[in-house]
Amino acid sequence: MKNPLFSQLFHNTYGLEDFATEILAGVLRSEQGLLDNFVNKILGIKGRDFVLETQRFYDDLTIDLVFFNNKNLCFLINSVQTVIETSHFEKGQALLKTEQQEYPNVYLRYCSKYYDTQIIKDIDFAQFRFADICTFLESYPKNPLVSAFLDFLEDNNMKGITELNTDDLNAISTLNDTIKKMDECLDSVATEFTTLFGYPNQGAPKRTAERLKLLLELNSYRMMKHDILPGEGGWSEITACFDYEKLTNTSTNIAVWHWCDRAHNQYTLLKNAFRQNKHLFSVHSGFIFEERASGLKIVIQKPLTEFDNEVNQLQAIHDWFIKTLKIFKQFTDKTPELNWDIPQS
Repeated sequence: MKNPLFSQLFHNTYGLEDFATEILAGVLRSEQGLLDNFVNKILGIKGRDFVLETQRFYDDLTIDLVFFNNKNLCFLINSVQTVIETSHFEKGQALLKTEQQEYPNVYLRYCSKYYDTQIIKDIDFAQFRFADICTFLESYPKNPLVSAFLDFLEDNNMKGITELNTDDLNAISTLNDTIKKMDECLDSVATEFTTLFGYPNQGAPKRTAERLKLLLELNSYRMMKHDILPGEGGWSEITACFDYEKLTNTSTNIAVWHWCDRAHNQYTLLKNAFRQNKHLFSVHSGFIFEERASGLKIVIQKPLTEFDNEVNQLQAIHDWFIKTLKIFKQFTDKTPELNWDIPQS
């Protein structure tokens, strides 16, 4: 029987990454033996009586999960949707080395939703996936928090694939038609997208292979313009996409969003500008604002299932994209202080 506790608690205002991190920590803290076994079996570190802290700040670096006892210190970096930059691992590694006076044994660990091989040298480093955490937790069927967490991971497609059957393989027969339909929808709004924000430099019309690559890497079939905020330090983008990440429900969504890395030198200015103009987005159904350790995301999305009763579904999706892109353009028009790198109105 499913336990929907955490799925019901999850809300748009929490980033999935941060929420999953905090819930995992709460589950592990529920039993000292569970916490110690997790450290021993998943992190591969010997010892008992471990303590766990979340979101520990070290100057400009935030570590998702920190495990320690009297001899050992381990940083665990999690990734659900975010691409973790190499510099993040390097900073964590350098920081751990400064801690060796207090902790003789230091470790760096990385947990990701997808396969994401990292090569980290000169420190005890290992990586695993959320699917591995699920396999470990399934040995604790009597813990209700474990049960709820496993169901939450399943609801958010974080348990990994455990089987491949004939139905899955037969679905490939419809893949080409599905891609053509998504291409038609995105290509149909490319002219308006270009007028409002400039020509997309990833997932542009006729670049189906690039869109498929982004789908595999980021779980969304997208067209986007990046570096829309001038400046240094981080990534910024405007994206229109079919989003398969299922952040807030089990339906595939169409979505438009702004993303800005926290490291971008206009991050704080953008955040303040959004607060002053939040009403431009919040009056629309499907609005989400997420702030994570890695950056912020302003989203308007709509489940594809809501187009099921439309006479002309592709036209209705086209119209939604155009309307929503114009909402984001209203925001850029209201915030000239950000010096957006987009066509002038």
